[in-house]
Amino acid sequence: MVFDLLFRVGPAIKAIFELGYEPKEELFYELTAEQYSQLEKKGNDMSKKWFTIIPEDPKLDVPELLIVDEDGKKSFLDAANYIHRFCAKAQPDRQFLSFDEKLEYAASQLPTVFSQSSKYGKINTAPHLTVVK
Repeated sequence: MVFDLLFRVGPAIKAIFELGYEPKEELFYELTAEQYSQLEKKGNDMSKKWFTIIPEDPKLDVPELLIVDEDGKKSFLDAANYIHRFCAKAQPDRQFLSFDEKLEYAASQLPTVFSQSSKYGKINTAPHLTVVK
C-alpha cells in the first residue's frame, strides 16, 4: 500500500492537488492528429494513446494543456479513486459535498509532499516525520 501510494499513484495525487479538480474518465480527450505530430517531433512514444485533460468547469484557470499517455491516465483515475477511498475509510460517517472537500480533508491527513505546491498546501503545515532515537 505504501509503495503503491508513493511510486505509482503518488505523483498523480500530487498533480490532482495542483489541478484542484477530479480527473474523471470523461474529461480525458485523445489528442488530435496535429497534436500527435507535435509529440512525435519531440521524440515521444507514438505506440501509446495520448490524452489531454479538459476541466468541466470553464472558469478553472488552465495555463497549459496537461498531456498524459495511457499509463498516466490510468494513474490519474487510480489516484482519484484512492482519494475517494481514503476519505470514505477515514471518515465513514461524513458526507463530503464535493471532491474539493475531499481534497481539503486529504491534504490535512496525507504527508504534505502531496499538497504542498497546491492551494491545499496550507491546510496541513505539520510535517509527517517522527524522529526516533
